[in-house]
Amino acid sequence: MQQEHSPIKAASKMTAVPLGVAYVAVPLGALLVRYANLTPDMSPFPPWALLAALGTAFAMLFRRSGVRVKKRFIFELTMFLGLVTILTLYHHNIFQQLTDVSAALPEFTPLIMLGFGWLWTITFGTPNRRDFQRYGALLGVICMLDLAAEAYVYHAAPALRWVGNSDVLAGLLLVSLCASLKPDGTGEPDQGSPIWRWLILAGLASTLSHTGLFCAAWVFLCFGRGSLLPRTLVTLCFFALIGATFLLPITASESIRYMDYWLWAKSIALFANAPDILVTGLPLTSALPMSIPPELTRVWETATGSSAVMGIYLPHVQSFWLRLVLGWGAFISGALLVAFFVLLFKRITHMGAGLAMVLFTQGMSTPLLYDPTLGAILALAFMLALAPPVSSLNVRTARPSTAPAHTPEVDPTKEWNMRPL
Repeated sequence: MQQEHSPIKAASKMTAVPLGVAYVAVPLGALLVRYANLTPDMSPFPPWALLAALGTAFAMLFRRSGVRVKKRFIFELTMFLGLVTILTLYHHNIFQQLTDVSAALPEFTPLIMLGFGWLWTITFGTPNRRDFQRYGALLGVICMLDLAAEAYVYHAAPALRWVGNSDVLAGLLLVSLCASLKPDGTGEPDQGSPIWRWLILAGLASTLSHTGLFCAAWVFLCFGRGSLLPRTLVTLCFFALIGATFLLPITASESIRYMDYWLWAKSIALFANAPDILVTGLPLTSALPMSIPPELTRVWETATGSSAVMGIYLPHVQSFWLRLVLGWGAFISGALLVAFFVLLFKRITHMGAGLAMVLFTQGMSTPLLYDPTLGAILALAFMLALAPPVSSLNVRTARPSTAPAHTPEVDPTKEWNMRPL
């Protein structure tokens, strides 16, 4: 009996592994890549491909009940690990051979990462609020240390930090902030620690992300803990930080934000001149029908690392919503929004409402689901927000065990008040 339950215990410990990868391993890996003189344009998919392989191997070895499929599975597992190793080491060469498919593959990243989150939850379970807050606090400490180090070295706060893009880091911390919101009487347990919540807020402040601070201010004001006065003070501090960022020295990485503004303006003009593009979208593998003016050539090359002569493609667009509409059109984008709200209104919680604000606000300037790290975390957070409360699940599963024990029947004729007169 003890051996049968060990896989279930292992699965429960594996639920938060993607959070550790996204909140700790990926930022520290970015720092390692910078100081080890490795290739800076490494693919962000290998960590998640390895996690997907791990989940697949577990699903092959064990049933959902935790019982092993069979006693020995060495040959199949060896062949599978060999295949995963080949795909991890030579995925660039394989994608080059499949040029037509690989060119359009990045546009399917949101669907892939949502599928990853769903398959991970049905295999290992859903991370709880405590997990999101604990790893969010760790990332908050990393962001604060990174800001202090870069301010000392550069006397500035670049948008591209040593540990990653500040907007993407803010998106991860916003998910943890939504997980730290107080439950609203729907039966959810109140998890986490006040220290973790303050570290998350401090980490958000240290990112100095405009959209991240704006979204955090509104989420904390509308759904945060405590009375209205402290929530208002925290909100005003975030808005003051947004204003202070415009007084900081401009760095080379700030060109990314200015190119985002330019892409938004050009796309709106494109939709106005050709409304059919707004409806149907553009070809996924073709260059966008817009050209970079000569005065912005150097800014474009600094922001994207590619030549302006090669043209603008969908992966160059940082905004999630703009990229989604340019690639798939307004109809598919609207259908996705409707589906999200249908699921959200089935069980409205503070966490779900906060994630909706993150989706709208951060989607204006960050890749969101197009970034594998942020996409995987958002997928797991959506699964947690839309899942039934943990307490109700415990009651439902504990109901058979709480049944009264069987008592032997008593002969009614032996009772004193049932004896014959």
